Amino acid sequence: MTHEEIEDAIPLYAVGALDRSERTAIESHLLTGCPTCHVLVKDYHVVAGLLPSALRPLSPPPRERILARVFERAAQEDSGMAFSDRGGIGGWLNDIMALFISPVWQPAVSLALLVLLVGTGWYAWTTHMQVEEENAQRAQIETALHDAVGRTAALQQGLTQQEEALAILKEEVEQRAGSIGETRSKLIEREAELDVARQELAQREQEMASLRKAVVQRDDMLTFLKSAHVKVVSLSGVESAKSAGAFLLYDKETKKAFFYAFNMPPLPAGKTYQLWAIVDKPISAGTFGTDSGQKSRVVLTNLPDLSRASKLAVSLEPAGGRPQPTGSIYLAGQL
Repeated sequence: MTHEEIEDAIPLYAVGALDRSERTAIESHLLTGCPTCHVLVKDYHVVAGLLPSALRPLSPPPRERILARVFERAAQEDSGMAFSDRGGIGGWLNDIMALFISPVWQPAVSLALLVLLVGTGWYAWTTHMQVEEENAQRAQIETALHDAVGRTAALQQGLTQQEEALAILKEEVEQRAGSIGETRSKLIEREAELDVARQELAQREQEMASLRKAVVQRDDMLTFLKSAHVKVVSLSGVESAKSAGAFLLYDKETKKAFFYAFNMPPLPAGKTYQLWAIVDKPISAGTFGTDSGQKSRVVLTNLPDLSRASKLAVSLEPAGGRPQPTGSIYLAGQL
């Protein structure tokens, strides 16, 4: 069954007037979740449920009357008169139904038909309104399409005008071709100025990075200073760096340290300073360089246990550091 046929059969389905195959087809369609058909079935079930309330209760004919009528029809069939005079089994059934369908039931039947007629009319009106709505939407779409065609024509006209303006500009460009060289020279100058500005910006960014690093180191040093477990170790310069000095703030709880050195000799190319903790033998505590003011600030983590160390020293080593000291000692201090 098509969707339209199912919608037409829903009023009969609501009053139970369909055969088994038709009911099965409608129920299978309802299982697909069709919202329109679900609403129709619900509405028609409500109407069908009101039908008994519209009928006046009527008692059936007396049993004796029914049996007498049945026996009478049986006797007529035995005499061969039933099929000739009253239309056979059909006439017998009509007589039986006449016992049940009395004139009193006729208004109820008429009401039921009227309800079905109203339901069918409501469905037809709903369908008509949907068609009207679709026609209105179609009209709106046609209007929008017409407007789009108009805008397209306007855009084409504007494009033609722009092409004409572009042709005029091309003529002007050709006329001013002599000034292109001067414009290019100015552009080169501006690019050179832009390169200088980029270099200055890169330099400022380096300075800002250095400042940020200094702020972070200062905050780390303040954190060390506030800790109750911080131990301070000072280092003094040896003969090769008498004016140099350094101190180490060591937190034995976190195993972190802040190292600050000053007046350090400038580092030769390919060299670095390396800090050593002397336990049984020198143990590397990290490498560091110097800034333009011959100062070093570095936060050291995962230091060896300084509680077993007896001395601290700083030596000059190749870049990257060495497992054991190989260069000259510049700073030394006792723990």
